[in-house]
Amino acid sequence: MRNLLAAFGYLFGLVFALAALSASLNDTPRVAAVFVALALLCLPFAGRMFRRMFGRRGWIWRGATALVAIAGLAVTAASIERTSIYGSPEIRARFRAIYAEKLAEWPVPYEEKIVGTRYGPVHVIASGAEDAPPLLLLHASGVAGWSWKYNAEELSRNYRIYAIDLISDAGLSEYADLSNRMRTGKDEADHYAEVATLLGVMRAPVVGASEGGFIATNYALHYPERVEKLVLLGPMGYSGATRAAIAITLAQLFPVKPVQDATFRWAFSDSAELRADYAEWFPLLMSGTFPAKVAPWPFSAEERQALSVPTLFVFGTRDNVVGDPEAARASVADVPDARVEVIEAGHLMAAERPEAVNALILGFLGED
Repeated sequence: MRNLLAAFGYLFGLVFALAALSASLNDTPRVAAVFVALALLCLPFAGRMFRRMFGRRGWIWRGATALVAIAGLAVTAASIERTSIYGSPEIRARFRAIYAEKLAEWPVPYEEKIVGTRYGPVHVIASGAEDAPPLLLLHASGVAGWSWKYNAEELSRNYRIYAIDLISDAGLSEYADLSNRMRTGKDEADHYAEVATLLGVMRAPVVGASEGGFIATNYALHYPERVEKLVLLGPMGYSGATRAAIAITLAQLFPVKPVQDATFRWAFSDSAELRADYAEWFPLLMSGTFPAKVAPWPFSAEERQALSVPTLFVFGTRDNVVGDPEAARASVADVPDARVEVIEAGHLMAAERPEAVNALILGFLGED
């Protein structure tokens, strides 16, 4: 009987630990602290310890209060100490050095722009004729603006492309102060509307990959008059985001190469070329950054149905982050003016299958 109770204790401890992780991803540290306390309280050794400390009567509530207090202090201390998403100035400098190496591989002439926003400086790579129609590119989580190097040559033939570094991620955009950061989808929409305005782009098609697709959707929901068309490549906010975010966050707790390699293959791509391209960037991302993001929780039915711009969804057959493409297709069936394409690819489909993805983007944007 005792062994059975212990097994249930570990099981519920795991459930509460996952709930704490989910709450922390949703930027609710106080809720996370409560779940951490409950997780610890469920563990058999914690029960024995608190019974000794507080006696057999009332030990659950006293122990829970103590744990919540300790967890709250830890959360507060962490929030005070964190002034950057980077673990150290040296890690930040290394990311910038890798970025420069990758940008050197950009296949066409480009211009780097820094625009000052209410949250901090935003870095943009611009290519294509200055008088060509604009096209905004929002990259996937963790890969930065240089990741569009696979698509830049083809897309910039007809468009002035703007590859924007997400300010909440590793790259050359950076929050000026982490206490002043985006916390909702509306915040994201306002921020990228500001970026577009500073670039002189008042209306344009938007291509968003993964988290960039989540951001692009928020932009289109709140500023539909500024979005001509929307292309979403394995976007977050529709299918699979919560499960994937938890899996990747758990992997960050074990910063060893086999875990990092397995995580990249599972979450991004099993392409040997892409694994080589991210051989230094991704492990550094996993072990040396603490991104300050708006959690990409699924859009509600009301939000999906309010999406009023023509939208192309592209799902990959091997995209473990989004999951089964047919389930993903079903999850966007109520988007009013939507088209869905499924291709043989993993999550980083724009880099893994650039010819196919470029053709889908250009074909969709060229349709009347």
